[in-house]
Amino acid sequence: MTGGSRAPVEGSLADPALAGFWRAVKDRLERTGLDHRGRLRVPALTSQGRFLLKGLTGAEVGATVDLALLEARLRALGAGDDLEAVLAGVGCAVSKEPARRREARRRMAEARSAARYEVAGWPEPWAGEWIDSVVRAGTLAGLDTEQAVGFIRRVRAVLSAVELGDARSRVDLAATVLASAHALDWGTREEAAVTKALEVRHDQIGRRAWEAAGVELDLVSAPVLTFGLRLSTESPLAPLVATALELRIPLHLTQMALRSHPVALAAGTDVLVVENPRVVEAAAQRGTPHPVVALNGNPSTTAVVLLEQLLAAGARLRYHGDFDASGLRICARMHRMGLVPWRMDAIDYLAALDAASGVADLPTDTHRAPPTPWDAALQETFDRERKVVHEERLLDQLLGETGSPVREG
Repeated sequence: MTGGSRAPVEGSLADPALAGFWRAVKDRLERTGLDHRGRLRVPALTSQGRFLLKGLTGAEVGATVDLALLEARLRALGAGDDLEAVLAGVGCAVSKEPARRREARRRMAEARSAARYEVAGWPEPWAGEWIDSVVRAGTLAGLDTEQAVGFIRRVRAVLSAVELGDARSRVDLAATVLASAHALDWGTREEAAVTKALEVRHDQIGRRAWEAAGVELDLVSAPVLTFGLRLSTESPLAPLVATALELRIPLHLTQMALRSHPVALAAGTDVLVVENPRVVEAAAQRGTPHPVVALNGNPSTTAVVLLEQLLAAGARLRYHGDFDASGLRICARMHRMGLVPWRMDAIDYLAALDAASGVADLPTDTHRAPPTPWDAALQETFDRERKVVHEERLLDQLLGETGSPVREG
């Protein structure tokens, strides 16, 4: 915008009386795209603003203005090559972000459409339901059309391999079909999609869907920690467990071991189940004569397998965990499984608080307690006190008296 004849135009464009009009044009272009023109409703302007707009358009200002004609007029006046340039010159530059978002939505819609078209050729009657769930879950997010189609084909290859029984292990399946041993690890895009397909196919959830399909998951990397289990002689794991007990060392039992050789022990055997591995460690150090199993927080699948086997064998499982909201939630889960909460009632909690009084500054839990159906008073008491007592503080009570009769509460 140079030359003396253009100075008045520049001054008119930048006049504050037109600021509202330029913002309206900017919003319109951001909303509909730089290539869209059409008519724009003229916002409320002062008499000065309407006078200036009339000068720019060369016509009386009505309720709307034709943006294409305005652009042509501005170009003829030498104000700029197009509306975008004019807006930038008056400090109302059009943001590219809305256009990028529109383009991303367009690509996403195309990718979803291509994925649905690819799945339409599958023979399974549940395929439509599956792709709908995959789309809703956002599993295709960030993929363009080619990537989405490739992703669907990889999932199809995995499902076909599962049907043929080509791999018993999920890791082997990932390595042979997807060329990466970690491609089907929990949390990957491929794992989420395949798991959902297996859930629909076998009417099972999560890990159980894979197991129902005949595919073993990781059976060795998440063992359960034990000490002192005395298995029946007919149990193939009995010599291994007995040796560990004789050496007074805790023993990790893998899911592979437990599924291959379920544990067996005398009915009525008392087993202490705890939340934290330190309790098992202390039991081994003290030579505690009673079996102890640690869940290490929320029980893993391996821990659940062991607990189910112990219950099926007739063992009496007592459970103790941390006195905090998370620990009470785990205790409630164990209670539902058939374990007996032990030293986990309101009286025990208050006693633990009293023992720590003047000795330790206990942390405060900001979360409310979940329901504690084995002792309703515990929920109320914890919500009132909100002090956390980790079970590592209670080793003497847990391991020094495990031979005492179980006190339910």
